[in-house]
Amino acid sequence: MNYLRNIFFILLFLFGLTNEPFIMAQSSDSTLLPSLGNHIFTSITGVEDPFIKTKFVLNIGLANLFDTEIPVTLAETNKTIVFQPQLFYAVGGIEYQHAVKDWAAIHLKAGGTARIGDNLVSIATQGISAASYFGIGLIFKLSENNDLSLAAALDLNSTSFTYISLQGMFDEIVSDSSSNQQVFNKYQILCGNMQFRFAYKFSKTLGLMANTSGSYGEIYAANSDNEFNWTLGTLLSVDLKNWIHIPFGIGFGGTMISNDWQFSETDDPVYTVNLNISFINQDDLSIAWENYIQMIHQDQFNQTYNFHYSRLYLSYYF
Repeated sequence: MNYLRNIFFILLFLFGLTNEPFIMAQSSDSTLLPSLGNHIFTSITGVEDPFIKTKFVLNIGLANLFDTEIPVTLAETNKTIVFQPQLFYAVGGIEYQHAVKDWAAIHLKAGGTARIGDNLVSIATQGISAASYFGIGLIFKLSENNDLSLAAALDLNSTSFTYISLQGMFDEIVSDSSSNQQVFNKYQILCGNMQFRFAYKFSKTLGLMANTSGSYGEIYAANSDNEFNWTLGTLLSVDLKNWIHIPFGIGFGGTMISNDWQFSETDDPVYTVNLNISFINQDDLSIAWENYIQMIHQDQFNQTYNFHYSRLYLSYYF
């Protein structure tokens, strides 16, 4: 099943390539794509570019759990069994950024995610969840020249999270004891975020991007208290157009997140390793296929969850 999902994304990605006229991407003097000098940057999820541009971004994706085992102790027999939970994710979102000045832009984001287990045990222990989010913010240019760009962003984000938990019923079965855990849980999360975005061009082939941010607000946890959270991310960007003369870019990097709202009581930080391949055939459009692995350590079972994500990004600049 997981191989079929990846094949679907590959075919869709290739279909987009074959339906575009083969025009080499132009230099940054005329291109609308995020660039410094002759280098066009390829970003990853969690690391955003600092450029003040008007753009529309659409993304869709799938995710699955892999290489994860969870021990469960049965009270009546005092035996421990190990099972592999099978979780399936569907994710998607849109973003619109409008440059009101050459030094400032406003951006809007909206999207959602849904999670469900592929078998009965996974549903019983991990539950079913769905979330939607909306964010609005401003980005300001702090400094920019031919080799460097630095910007700051302020955001206000709202998330609605619904979680159906059968864990209490499962605990009663395996431990022969009562549980106070609710079956239906709904959270409204509101937080403010400040972020610094940085890009640097080493050469026309190689570039670097980095983000650091801090936010304050509610988190999805047992008590849903307000607290401070942080995020760090960086990547290397390779412009293959300037290296081997093919219209592709590669972004390779990773992020660290102090808390992941998709799981309760996670042990921070949450690590992500990303690889993004972007098709930059025109000066105003990029099509990207990203794969990344996210590692989440959950306190409930004292285990690390390994997720593999595949996403398609369509970015149009105007």
